[in-house]
Amino acid sequence: MGKKKVFIGVGHGGSDSGAVGYLVEKEANLTMALACRDFLAAYGVDVRMSRTKDENDTVSQEVRECNAYDPDLAVDIHNNSGGGDGFEVFHTIYGGTGKVLAQNIEKQVKAIGQNSRGVKTRKGSRGDYYAFIRDTVCPAVICEGVFVDTKADAAQADTLAEQQAFGVAYAKGILDTLGLAYDEPEEKPEEEVPETDPEVQAAITKVQQKAGLAAETMQYLLAYKYGAELVTKLAAAMK
Repeated sequence: MGKKKVFIGVGHGGSDSGAVGYLVEKEANLTMALACRDFLAAYGVDVRMSRTKDENDTVSQEVRECNAYDPDLAVDIHNNSGGGDGFEVFHTIYGGTGKVLAQNIEKQVKAIGQNSRGVKTRKGSRGDYYAFIRDTVCPAVICEGVFVDTKADAAQADTLAEQQAFGVAYAKGILDTLGLAYDEPEEKPEEEVPETDPEVQAAITKVQQKAGLAAETMQYLLAYKYGAELVTKLAAAMK
């Protein structure tokens, strides 16, 4: 049996910023999508994304790319606007695997502490209202993580670590739907992060203060093989 395949649509991009408020939607969408891709890939899933950088990416392009790839499942990652609060996910009006996928993702998102507005459908004149759900060849859902224009809700995803947590939650919901097991990744041993080195520690402090980065973001950077070297160079480049 071959690898399972998942397509990830990354909402907006390039000249289309999506919703803008306390977050810029196109940026948060991409961070969440990359984390989703990486988690899926770690468990043997073949993944294709509609974009991996900030570039124009229309819904019609996403649908064409998805159908050419012919995946088992598809997820379109977005964030919301309009002054509301909470996560919501849309699936086809016809139910089936798409509904199961939506329910599994919602369960995982609630597990990271975000409240949910529900698992939803929207009917249009041609069946499903949303083209990503209506015109793709596989079960597909649209995830709306947070409302970027509601301060308290945007705060659920205003750090790199929090946005990545949404992506991992989406990935876990996908794996649940595919019937693939996963484990929580083990924490890196403390000795792998040379925080005791005075030069590195000074660099960490400087980068955090100058760039206003959260501790979780620094931990993410330092987890890379050359993270300490990168942080040291960033600190040296700062005035």
